[in-house]
Amino acid sequence: MHTFDGIPTQTINASWPAPASGSSGSSGASGAAVPPSPVARHIMELFAGGPLPEWDSFARSIRLVRLRAGETLFDVGVQHPFIYVVRRGTIRVGFLDASGKECLLAFCQPPDVLASVSAIAPAGVKRLAELPAGIVKVRAVGHLGHTASRAVAVDYCELERLDFRVMEQLMKRHPAWAVAMFNAVTLHSLVKERRERELLILTPEQRYRRFLEDYPDLIGVVSQKDIASYLGVTPVGLSRIASRVRKDTAGG
Repeated sequence: MHTFDGIPTQTINASWPAPASGSSGSSGASGAAVPPSPVARHIMELFAGGPLPEWDSFARSIRLVRLRAGETLFDVGVQHPFIYVVRRGTIRVGFLDASGKECLLAFCQPPDVLASVSAIAPAGVKRLAELPAGIVKVRAVGHLGHTASRAVAVDYCELERLDFRVMEQLMKRHPAWAVAMFNAVTLHSLVKERRERELLILTPEQRYRRFLEDYPDLIGVVSQKDIASYLGVTPVGLSRIASRVRKDTAGG
């Protein structure tokens, strides 16, 4: 189980039982009451650099979401103003191309923060839509208010759901909340930059080796098709790459 420095393992891997086989799972639309020790508080106060005002009041709006493998947390094109903190399990995040094929962007594990940014864009970003259409970057704000990606559980998952509408009001009242969100968005941007560099600069084999370093526990859990999609290669190409890497490892 992945943990985060400073957060006890038992906080992340809390004693919430997995749903019994055949039982109904939860979705992003509904969830259990706030967990007893929200991982979100540790993460958000780490981003803020100290205690967050009105946390106890905010905590009452947190919901615990449980998903079985294959269940969807959120789909493309829906209103979903929520941020999630992963407590347990792995979520895969991807986009759909014109043919409906899923292209994987990321895997999220504890204690990652997860959201579709387009669905939680604040008013300041939405006002950019008023700028002249000829500005290239303005085209990115064309579908604000709706999700641009899909998130699906790889295995049994537990996530804390935070309502961004409530957080936005807290940011207006308290600088600490604004600092926390700024740092969260900065980390998100740094992760995206790293991912972009991997796709643009690294060879397919280098990307596969990086995947093995970053997600060794997903080998044998995630399908070869999903790994190939994440790396930007075909399943056949991935099979050849994996074979070469295994030979290199055995020979080394």
